[in-house]
Formats: sequence, C-alpha cells, structure tokens
Amino acid sequence: MKKFHFRLEQVLQQKIKQEEQALLELAKAQQECARCERELNESKGKMQQTIAYTESIRHPGEHMQSLIYLEHLQKNIQCQQRLLQRAQEIVQLRKEAALKARQERMILEKLKEKQVQEYKELEFYLEQKEIDELATSRYIRTIN
Repeated sequence: MKKFHFRLEQVLQQKIKQEEQALLELAKAQQECARCERELNESKGKMQQTIAYTESIRHPGEHMQSLIYLEHLQKNIQCQQRLLQRAQEIVQLRKEAALKARQERMILEKLKEKQVQEYKELEFYLEQKEIDELATSRYIRTIN
C-alpha cells in the first residue's frame, strides 16, 4: 500500500504561515501599546512634577510659563490617551485574527489526524485480510 498523503498539506502549511504572521503582528501591536503606555506614564509623571514645581514658584512670570507648560502637557496626555486607546483596539483586533488563524490551522490538523487514523485502520484491515487469505490458502493446501 502506498504511503499516506494529505491532499490539503499545502493549505495546512499556508494556514501555519498565516498563524505565524498573525502572531508576529500581535506581538508588534502589543509592543506599540506598551510604548504608548510608557509615554503616557512619563507625561503624567512630568505633569505631577510640574504641578509640584508650580506650587513652589513665587515669581509671576515663571508661574505663567509653568501653567502654559501644564496646559501643553495636558493636551499631550489627552493625545497619548487616544493613541493608547487606538493601540489597545488594534491589539484586540490582532488577538482575534491570531485566534481565528489558530482555529483554522487546528481544524486542518484535526482533519489530517483523522485521515491518518483512517489510513492506518484501512492498512491494518488490508493486512489482516492478506494474512487471512494466506492462512486459508495454506490450510486448503494441507487438506489436499
């Protein structure tokens, strides 16, 4: 009997590559999300420091500059929060894509396993049939 051949092997290999690509994209999205979160935290830290510094200022000109810088930081923080939210949405989309790719790969792998099992069962059946025929023919020869 000839060797087992899974007819959808190329499709399975393509699904494996798609899953790997989806996982790479997920990792990149997670790195971008972490970077956005770091920048946001840094800006919040700068804002805390500036608030503390502003409270200790006595000169009105410096106080005004500090307030302008605080306003700038606040706008920057709002922008970074929007970027972080978008990065988190992208991470979620990438997770869903990776999960879908994994499910598609697993479906094909289960199909392959099932076909391998059926092939082995058929091979065993044919081998048993051949052994039975040999035993029957040998028995017939010993009788005659």
